[in-house]
Amino acid sequence: MPAADPWRRLMGIAYESIILFGVLWFADYAFSALTQFKGHPGPLRTAFQVFTLIVLAAYFTGFWALGRRSLPMKTLSLLVLDGQDRPLSYARALGRFSAATAMWLAALAAGYYLSAWLYLLALLPFAWTLFDRDRRALYDVVAGTRLVRRAPDAGMKSVDV
Repeated sequence: MPAADPWRRLMGIAYESIILFGVLWFADYAFSALTQFKGHPGPLRTAFQVFTLIVLAAYFTGFWALGRRSLPMKTLSLLVLDGQDRPLSYARALGRFSAATAMWLAALAAGYYLSAWLYLLALLPFAWTLFDRDRRALYDVVAGTRLVRRAPDAGMKSVDV
């Protein structure tokens, strides 16, 4: 299957962000209601941040593993595969999420602690798609995965791992 072009990838990110707004709003509202978290610094804030990261990890890992796709991925005919063009296992999907999260957090930390210009490093994984011959993002290179454009009528069965 052909690699997803950078424009399709960007549209997928934008569409996924709209869906994630609702998912995170409800999950974080539930956390705040159950714990009476008001946003103040302290251990509860750290727990809130870890909870949000776990929700994101569950969302993406669940939709990337075993050939499943989120609504934006279905709409844009996107699919994440491993290096041998097979559906991802849960471990590889979690690895892809972890690599992407680590790169994003590293860019935020560099921008905060070193120089505001370094926030631009958050764009590096996506800019990598312009130079990689397989159009993989930098976190795809690290995780051994690739985002492909799948024909809308092509069927792919889920695989038990």
